[in-house]
Amino acid sequence: MGKITAAVLSNLAQVFLFLTGLFYLLLSFRGFWACARPPRALKRRRFALLLPAHNEEGVVGLAVESLARLAYPAGFFDIFVVADHCTDGTAAAAAAAGARVLDHSGPGLKPGKGRALKWATAGIIAQGYDAFCYFDADSLAHPDFLSVMNAHLEAGAQAVQGRQLAKNTGPWLAKILAAGHLVSNRFFQLPKQALGLSATLHGKGMCFSAEIAAKFHWDETCLTEDLEMQMRLIRHGVRIAWAQDAVVYDEEPETLRQYLCRTIRWTRGSLDTARRHLPGLCARALLRGDARALEGALYSAQTYRFVVVAAGAGLLWVSRDSFNLLVWLYAGLPGAEHALKALSLLPLVLYPAVALLLEGAPAELLLAYFLQPALGVLRLPVFVAGVLRGTEDWGRTEHTSRVAIADLVD
Repeated sequence: MGKITAAVLSNLAQVFLFLTGLFYLLLSFRGFWACARPPRALKRRRFALLLPAHNEEGVVGLAVESLARLAYPAGFFDIFVVADHCTDGTAAAAAAAGARVLDHSGPGLKPGKGRALKWATAGIIAQGYDAFCYFDADSLAHPDFLSVMNAHLEAGAQAVQGRQLAKNTGPWLAKILAAGHLVSNRFFQLPKQALGLSATLHGKGMCFSAEIAAKFHWDETCLTEDLEMQMRLIRHGVRIAWAQDAVVYDEEPETLRQYLCRTIRWTRGSLDTARRHLPGLCARALLRGDARALEGALYSAQTYRFVVVAAGAGLLWVSRDSFNLLVWLYAGLPGAEHALKALSLLPLVLYPAVALLLEGAPAELLLAYFLQPALGVLRLPVFVAGVLRGTEDWGRTEHTSRVAIADLVD
């Protein structure tokens, strides 16, 4: 590779990383102000609540209990637990808590969350439900969850993601991840909702109208079926709203083993999703001027940021004697040095602190957030493991937190 080619590619990589970071920084400014909430709707829709579970005997009862306690008329929602090839007492625990159990096992039914969700949705779509909500076996729902989702659907939303918070904040690893949710909600999800972009799906706390659930089936092979669904909806022009007051509580990993298992799975699934949808998202953004598709493409492309950084650094070394745009700007523009330092400090230090203060986070979460760099050393091995991992290996994360909704909500 010639030095000129290396210099061009190096500059392109740096400009991409800089502009992407600047875009999300500018987007986050909208997080300082609240966004409008839909008014409470008089009409009540009928909901099917689906909860897939594979050997989750220890936590599924608590999840079903939280759904049974929703402040919504009992005749307007039903709880379904999809027991996916369970070999423990998951089905019995779910039934004892009040759920209808659907047995996804036996000849012709392969295990997998996406397959279980697709099978279960298809089996009950004809029962006349107006909307479908999806949860995980380790998640809990705030009592107002369905009322808020009902209001968003009545306001015209077709797909909605609830606000995700952590249900367990005991060990420091869980505290770090819990603090990350607060920052993401304030400076990522809220701005996208306020500016008309699509929210990020999290796999739990999701709500789709019956029309969307019938038209867009869950993917059977992707390890991040929520991210795959998110990008597919955006590619087809379906906006995903974000419901700030529809809170869903998720279990965070408490051990490094749990964290690595989950993160490697997410990396593999994110790479698979980008391969499938990034070209289509870019095409829609360019051909239709679709801002949601553009943001979706940028978000999906973040999967490759480690590759772009590594390649850019290598190309920069090869072309170190050639023209470099960012170095030229840094050295030539008045005040550029201070501006770049400020741009570095804002997202890394000041913003997280402000977000956690605005969200009323306790001091221990504020301190925990700044321990995130300790997890940064795992990015390279996690990325490599994600590249090497097959799509058929689910890699279930063990759930051990025994938190009930009564422990979180008065």
